Amino acid sequence: MPKVTFVNEKKTIEVERGTSLRYAALENGIPLYCMWFGLSKFANCHGNGLCWTDRVRVSPSNAVTEQTPLESAMHTFGSLPRKGDPRVRLACQVVVMEDCEVTTRCKNKR
Repeated sequence: MPKVTFVNEKKTIEVERGTSLRYAALENGIPLYCMWFGLSKFANCHGNGLCWTDRVRVSPSNAVTEQTPLESAMHTFGSLPRKGDPRVRLACQVVVMEDCEVTTRCKNKR
């Protein structure tokens, strides 16, 4: 089973291969929606890839599935920081295949 290490939270969890990163994080108390003074916690699209509030950096990028068309569009239109960086992903669009490290935008340390 792949291990996912959440860097900011200093927490490692084991997930089944093929698990959604978003669900793995939320089920283990890892905050993904933490910007805009907490508003993104309530103004998110609930995993549909439309709000872009659950951006994370996944390393190595080949430990998860390839970018979805929605993510590619975000890079094309410059909506994601570090335009073109394959490590910047939406947690709701990522499926874990191998061990990886995830850096959330939340700075809350557990």
